Amino acid sequence: MKQTLFIINPASARGATRRAWAVARKQVVAAGVDFDEHVTARSGEATEVAREALRNGTAQVVAVGGDGTLSEVVNGYFDGGCRAINGAASIGLLPSGTGSDFRRSLELTGPDDCIRALVRSEHRLIDAVHAEFLNCDGASVSRFFINVASFGLGGDVSALVNRWRNTIPRWVGGRARFSAAAIAALGRYKNIAVSLRLDDREIKINSNLIVVANGRFAGGGMMLAPHAEMDDGLLDVIVTDGATRLDVVKELPRIQRGEHLKNPKVSERHARDISINSEQPMPIDLDGEMVGFTPAHLRVVPSAIRFMS
Repeated sequence: MKQTLFIINPASARGATRRAWAVARKQVVAAGVDFDEHVTARSGEATEVAREALRNGTAQVVAVGGDGTLSEVVNGYFDGGCRAINGAASIGLLPSGTGSDFRRSLELTGPDDCIRALVRSEHRLIDAVHAEFLNCDGASVSRFFINVASFGLGGDVSALVNRWRNTIPRWVGGRARFSAAAIAALGRYKNIAVSLRLDDREIKINSNLIVVANGRFAGGGMMLAPHAEMDDGLLDVIVTDGATRLDVVKELPRIQRGEHLKNPKVSERHARDISINSEQPMPIDLDGEMVGFTPAHLRVVPSAIRFMS
């Protein structure tokens, strides 16, 4: 088995990822990297392939695609618990996708950064987050994420973005897609009673938008958590309390610059262990995918992933 495995999602970015890989592959070959490649054909396959490769001694697994592809590879990095299958192995991202928000949080500008880190064996330890929640069938499930989780409006937005994936013209960028979905999702926006436990503190709010962030960006480049750090062992929790539809519409331009924290109905907190219980189920977005509903429990796993950067 080769030391490096590229896992390519050909459906990412409506097929653009396959073309991007064809270009990047030539750069990888020219750089002298000894590698295998695997093209996925279904959802969840990247997790299975990454897990098997790491168990068999692959030292570097690179996701080629968007945040959803990377999220699957991240979940393949861990065993059935919260331990890395091989803590000495690294994962990386060759970015292409609708949102590609994690590359912004990690300050990757494009494929060149990934290939450079791969050749030089540059990496950093970053935190991961273990999340437990109810899936769309009502069963209790768990998975990891490394960028951003959003509850309420964020879950509705990601569901719409994914539903529109094959209908919106390819030239419409990620930020425009997420903004349009946010406006559409506001039609069903309604604050509900939420109980939020942050470590040993409990707060009660009326909300339909809560963000738990390891990275800074989500939603196609919106700076939802401007102060988040991926290696500090803490999660940034952005909480709205009593925010109306009009508040959300007015804040959309400021969210792109990370200035929404100036709104008195928005607050920023920090915690390692978070529980969210709501009067009615809130949809949950993890790393750009609508995955289920509250109640949810999240906890940070510090320095859990060796990431090529």
